[in-house]
Amino acid sequence: MVPPTPGRVHEMGRFEDEHGQRVLNGCLPEALAAAVRPKLEWYGCRGAAFHTDAHYEDVLFGAWCLAGPARDIVFAGVGLKLRCTVGALVVFDPFLPHAVLDPDQARYDRERYDGAAASVLIGFELDLTAAAREAFGIGPAEAGAFAIGSATAVNAETGDFVR
Repeated sequence: MVPPTPGRVHEMGRFEDEHGQRVLNGCLPEALAAAVRPKLEWYGCRGAAFHTDAHYEDVLFGAWCLAGPARDIVFAGVGLKLRCTVGALVVFDPFLPHAVLDPDQARYDRERYDGAAASVLIGFELDLTAAAREAFGIGPAEAGAFAIGSATAVNAETGDFVR
């Protein structure tokens, strides 16, 4: 396999696996496990610039790290960094700008990831069931809130919206 190009999270194929699904579901609270969709997807990256995955509608997105160096999934707009190490599960709103960066980095710098080891992840989706909404504190959108869509531009280095 050719290593993934730095700066992007590469989709490497969808699959269904009953054993993997049981293991994944066993790592989540029962109410959330019931919301996991059966299709899983392989992903690989050598760091990823800030982006949104606004094409995933009505779901939360999950990443289960299977191999590679420790990296942070960084959400610049809310000042949050989630450490993603082998075995870790991270669940987040795919509409929030996020990047996959080396630990303690706040900006994406492509040169840092040239020749870097790849992270291998299994991606999964959770339906926004009532239980998932409650678990993550998701309520109705506020009137006049900034709407993020697949065409919303994001600064690849900082995660700021480009207006």
